[in-house]
Amino acid sequence: MSVSDIRDPESVRKAVEEYDRLGRGEFLSRYGFHEARDYLLYLDGKTYDSKAIVGVAHKFEFPEEGPLAADTFSGGLATVVRKLNELGFEVRGPDDGPRFTPGRTYSRREEIHKKYGGQWQSGIATPADQPCIFIFTSGSGEQFGYRDEFKSDGVFWYTGEGQVGDMSMTGGNLALRDHARAGKAIHLFESVATGNVQYVGRFEYLGHHTEDRPDKNGDRRKAIVFELGLLGDSPAGSSPADPTLPPSRHRMWTRPLSELRELAAAVSNSSVPARERRSIVHIRSESVKVYVLRRADGVCECCGKPAPFKRRDGRPYLEPHHLRRVADGGPDDPRWVAAICPNCHREIHHGENGEKLNESLGKRLAELEPDRAAD
Repeated sequence: MSVSDIRDPESVRKAVEEYDRLGRGEFLSRYGFHEARDYLLYLDGKTYDSKAIVGVAHKFEFPEEGPLAADTFSGGLATVVRKLNELGFEVRGPDDGPRFTPGRTYSRREEIHKKYGGQWQSGIATPADQPCIFIFTSGSGEQFGYRDEFKSDGVFWYTGEGQVGDMSMTGGNLALRDHARAGKAIHLFESVATGNVQYVGRFEYLGHHTEDRPDKNGDRRKAIVFELGLLGDSPAGSSPADPTLPPSRHRMWTRPLSELRELAAAVSNSSVPARERRSIVHIRSESVKVYVLRRADGVCECCGKPAPFKRRDGRPYLEPHHLRRVADGGPDDPRWVAAICPNCHREIHHGENGEKLNESLGKRLAELEPDRAAD
């Protein structure tokens, strides 16, 4: 009997239903749990004690074994938060982790590591007791194969850790790949002076690939390159200089869908000078992303099921997915981007039937965007 045995999101929902029916006090008292001190489950605009919900969810998935006792498992990031995130639910900490101001310079040792922890000399720092990962970029490592850069589509390519030989998906690299499942935010900083770093913003993992690059000794090796997308409207509060570029995501949500579609199609074909990319870095073209999320209207365009939960702003949580990664030359166009649930997204990228599911999704998008099928 353990938290890891729980695999069905429906068991969590049944626990939530009982919580609502009994009320918080009676629910916690009946199953022997205390009020959550750190992490709360957010579902349908309400909050729930995450550890208690997971413990009781076990009863619904394994009736013969019953609920998990409160003293048999912890309610931290590595257990309850990870499991709920894995099942597609949103969990928040008391302050959702450290907060930084884009564009502000921080002392790496004093204001970041001394305060929050993490390996202060590593490019990928993983504080044990914080819901975050710190990553650091600097132009000084390029001679050793550490070349980090924003690409033309706004995705940030970040070189993984490992100084000699082929990089492996372990340690900080593994933590970076699985940050969403572990409930950890990615915070990117850029070195600006000795001991000081400038905060770029909060990012999310989109994918990764390998490249042939030199290691510390100059020998060729396979380097892991992470593809990261920026969360938020723009870094450092900057605004785009090119008037043809998409407006902020907040304003785009209020535009008519037809107008947003035209903007998304236009932006996907626009050419933006490289010098301006840094000030308009988005996960992908914001107009394309918002358009496909609006088009889906809260329903996964892959499996047809409603979004598993809502974001903090009340909108259904779905994830934009490129049928072919932009990093591999895939087009950033509404015809080739779908809004899908986290489970379908993971299955496409990691499941044994992922390719077939992706092909089926392509046919679905052809139906949704018939007049762009020939583009």
